[in-house]
Amino acid sequence: SNLGTVFLGAPEMLLKENPAPVVEAQARGSRVLVLAHSSELISMQELKLPENLEGIAVIEITDPIREGASDTLEYLRSQGVDLKIISGDNPVTVSYIAQQAGFKNYENYIDCSKISDDQLVDHAEETAIFGRVSPHQKKLLIQTLKAAGRTTAMTGDGVNDILALREADCSIVMAEGDPATRQIANIVLLNSDFNDVPEILFEGRRVVNNIGRIAPIFFIKTIYSFLLAIICIASALFFNVNYLLIFPFIPIQITLIDQFVEGFPPFVLTFERNIKPVEKHFLRRSLLLALPSALMVIFSVLFIRLWGASHGWSAADMSTVSYYLLGSIGFLSVIRACLPLNIWRALLIVFSVVGFYASAVVLKNLIEISLLTATTFPVYLALMAIFTGVFILTTILQKYEFD
Repeated sequence: SNLGTVFLGAPEMLLKENPAPVVEAQARGSRVLVLAHSSELISMQELKLPENLEGIAVIEITDPIREGASDTLEYLRSQGVDLKIISGDNPVTVSYIAQQAGFKNYENYIDCSKISDDQLVDHAEETAIFGRVSPHQKKLLIQTLKAAGRTTAMTGDGVNDILALREADCSIVMAEGDPATRQIANIVLLNSDFNDVPEILFEGRRVVNNIGRIAPIFFIKTIYSFLLAIICIASALFFNVNYLLIFPFIPIQITLIDQFVEGFPPFVLTFERNIKPVEKHFLRRSLLLALPSALMVIFSVLFIRLWGASHGWSAADMSTVSYYLLGSIGFLSVIRACLPLNIWRALLIVFSVVGFYASAVVLKNLIEISLLTATTFPVYLALMAIFTGVFILTTILQKYEFD
């Protein structure tokens, strides 16, 4: 009972000034703990450090650098990722380890135990390494970066990371870490290897980029169906029976076209590897790319109804031309999604186009259309020539707009 109290912890927390062995160990990139002694006993009613703490031993812990860490950091930097290290360890130690791992700006660090929250917010974007960070400060850093318009991803493995992990847009934890972090994480690295992050990035880009490539194909039907429905309702409400427009496509026609426009081609394209950076404005871009095709479908329906009525076409002829135009306009978007062409994408286009026209001939009675004739085929061909030119022009203009 006369021995006093022995303390074990970070030297900055226990001692007023770091002794020389501690400074030397931190300069070598080691994590340091100090064993300190005080003749005073701990008061369970008032827990505080005594004034006369004296260091009696230094415990030096070395963290090995994972193989491939430098390559992973270099790749993330090359992709425009702003890397930051947020650690509860001494910033000098963290800086040295970061240098060994190939981390740029390893000399740009601060000790968060010596600054206020307002100062931390001011340093959040410019500083690369944050040492002696509390759980609250980790969360504050993520909140500050998000408020500045950043998309944040954080890795961690301990309970002290939970607040920040929950706040980040994407939380990545190690399987060997605390079970609580695995419960709240978006991604768990089963091998506990940070070098898997580039592959995760590749997979995310593949999914998002491929969806962005094929989304306009699906939006075409959404837009033209909505607008045609409004036009049909308006024709019934405001015009006489001679101008009544009935929705021009029956469900089985849409189903058959979807197999070759919205079905098989997008399904195949979603499996392609695509690791280029994700383009912004996904929804706006997809809708604008789909809009010209949707308007062409609406125009073709209205034009064929007026042209056919004035030239004595039968209802079957008008339905046939509208059907072929709908599928052909859809294929323009499929071809755009397959650019740049390679042998497999070219074969995909050929298969879909041949399948569409062959099924239209073989199943014409089932889908209630007929064959294109000498009267209807020239009109179909002329409209497709115009639509193709308009499609190419609008695609080029939209490319310059988004680039």
